[in-house]
Amino acid sequence: MKIEKQLPAATGLDPRPGAQPQVPMAPAKPRASEPRQVDTRPAEKLLSSGSGFNIQLNQQLSSMQSADRYLGELSEQLSALKLSISRQLASPQTPAERESILRSLQQVNTLLEQRSKRSGNSLDATLKVRLNEPLRSRFTLQGLDSVEKLQASGRETLIFTAGRALPEPAVVVLDDDMGVEQILRRFNSSLGIAGIRAELDQDGALQFSAPEQNWQQLKEQLKVRGEDKLFAKDGFTPLESFEEGFTGFSENLAKESVRELRQLLDSVVAALDRVNTIRDQLNQRQDDVRDFLARQESANEKQWALQFASSVFNTEGRQGKYSVTAQTVLAQANLTRFAVVSLLS
Repeated sequence: MKIEKQLPAATGLDPRPGAQPQVPMAPAKPRASEPRQVDTRPAEKLLSSGSGFNIQLNQQLSSMQSADRYLGELSEQLSALKLSISRQLASPQTPAERESILRSLQQVNTLLEQRSKRSGNSLDATLKVRLNEPLRSRFTLQGLDSVEKLQASGRETLIFTAGRALPEPAVVVLDDDMGVEQILRRFNSSLGIAGIRAELDQDGALQFSAPEQNWQQLKEQLKVRGEDKLFAKDGFTPLESFEEGFTGFSENLAKESVRELRQLLDSVVAALDRVNTIRDQLNQRQDDVRDFLARQESANEKQWALQFASSVFNTEGRQGKYSVTAQTVLAQANLTRFAVVSLLS
């Protein structure tokens, strides 16, 4: 079955071909500012009345607009911080310049802390755009970051607690000679009650993820008890976590440390370059979606849907016409929203 009406992909964006370093070896070249000829009409204005076929794209476009506004503000704050640090390095250090850097640092960190709310829940901690799924925090847990280490430890029962954030202890039973998929299933079946999911990252290391709101409550209270192989059995050991993404810049600057300022400048330049790269891709994606929606303004989608349904259920001259209709209805009834999103992406 072929449907001629195609939608542009509007899924999550990630500009990284691989892991992006936080501190580049050299500052990025200045970006030339060129005026963009884009359609700035709100997403709602691009939809004709009754065009339910475009509702999902409209929602995605609104999310991308929120993300772009947040990234634009973050880019301005990072640029101001970069300028303050550059001035401090180019001239004798003065208390006024140092105070200016600290104020800029605080403003950037505050903006990063407000990322989820200010971006309309469309940007995760790595500044990757998430349009079709809730935001999740991705992190590693000390002592549970290596699948090989878990396999070498053999049989052990791990009991996880997290105070009131976890209704009841979660038990993960590890056995001898377990494969990678088996280990992941054991963690997911037990820690799933807390919304925690185990997976492998691009380098094959064991990584966990959880809904952002849940993880903020869990991470300070998460503890584990083992059988003296991976963890002690005499008591619960607090689990230290290491979150992936932008967690802010250190505000503890030494008074006379030029080296520290240069390292901070490199980190700011790297962050600014990443934000601008994401904005470029986001603007291009918004243009694609706007063009598509503009082309659909005059399309009679209701008529198109009726014609398509008529062609599907036109059983005249077919063999087994009732079975064909029954199979089509059953397939449509079992079609989920997530399956549609996956097909359209």
